[in-house]
Amino acid sequence: MRISCIIAVLAVIPACGSRRIAKYLEENCSISSSTTDETGTTQSSGEDASSSGSGETTVEDSETTGTSMGTTEGSTASTEETGTTEGSTGEPMAECGNGVLEAFGPEPEECDDANLDPIDGCSDTCALDRRVFVTSIRYQAGELESLKLADALCFNRADDQGLPDALKYRAWLSDSKTNARDRFKRGRGRLVMVNGLVLASSWSALLAGELENAFEVTEKSETYHGGVWTGTRPDGTAVPGSEHCSDWSTNSFLKTGHYGYSDRTTPEWTLSELWDNPSPCNSEYALYCIQSL
Repeated sequence: MRISCIIAVLAVIPACGSRRIAKYLEENCSISSSTTDETGTTQSSGEDASSSGSGETTVEDSETTGTSMGTTEGSTASTEETGTTEGSTGEPMAECGNGVLEAFGPEPEECDDANLDPIDGCSDTCALDRRVFVTSIRYQAGELESLKLADALCFNRADDQGLPDALKYRAWLSDSKTNARDRFKRGRGRLVMVNGLVLASSWSALLAGELENAFEVTEKSETYHGGVWTGTRPDGTAVPGSEHCSDWSTNSFLKTGHYGYSDRTTPEWTLSELWDNPSPCNSEYALYCIQSL
C-alpha cells in the first residue's frame, strides 16, 4: 500500500534586537515563557488498505523468502519524499546530527552542528549549552532600577566582551511580582561559564541545587568571590516577604534586599545564610547573568 505524507514544519522565530543597549530597551525585547510549544504533524492516509470485500487486510506472500508481509495500522514509517522518520502516531521525528535544525517532534532540536559530540556546545541529543557569568561590576540595588534594566546590564557586560547572542542574557533576579526562574526560556542543555567550566548539567539540576562548580566566573573569565543580588530562593522563586529594595529601585539603607554568595555550591549560591541577609540597599553586589534559549 502506498502512503503519502505531508509534514508541516514550524519555523523558528529568531530573537529580537540589535547589539546596542539603547535599541534593546527601545524595542523592549522580552523573554517568552519558560516552556516551548511543540507541534507535531499527524499523518493520515487517503487510501484504504485494499481488501477482498471481507474487511481483512491483504497479505502478500514473498516468493523469495517464503515469509508473509502485511500492512498494519500505526506501524513506523518513513516518508518517501523527505526521508523523515515518523513515530507510531505519525508524528515526525527530528534526526540529531544531520546538520539541519528540525524544530518538531516530541523533543525539538535546539541546535544541530552535524555531529554527535556531547561537549562541543551542542550535545548528542541536539540540546544547546547556555553561557552564564557573574558580573565583574558591583551595583547598589537602586542602580538596577528594575528587572528589565538589570537584564540590560547583563546584555551590556556580555556585549562588551563580544559574547555571542548578548541580547539573550537575563539577570537571575526576582522582585515582588516575578520569580527569577520564570524569566528564562529554558532548554535541555548545560549551563556553562564563559571559561568552559560547567555550572550545572541542566536547568533542572540548577533548580535542584546540583551545581558542579561555584558560580564565580565573570564575563572577563576572572574570579569573583562576593555577594550577588538575587532576591531568589534555590528553587528559583522569590524570597517571601522580601522588600526587594522596592523592586530594585532604591539605594536606601532603610530598605533591604536578599543576596547570594558566588563561591558557594550549596543553596547559598543564591540565598546567603549570613547574618546580614537581607542587606541594606546601598550595599554593592554583583549580578548573575544567564543566557536564555
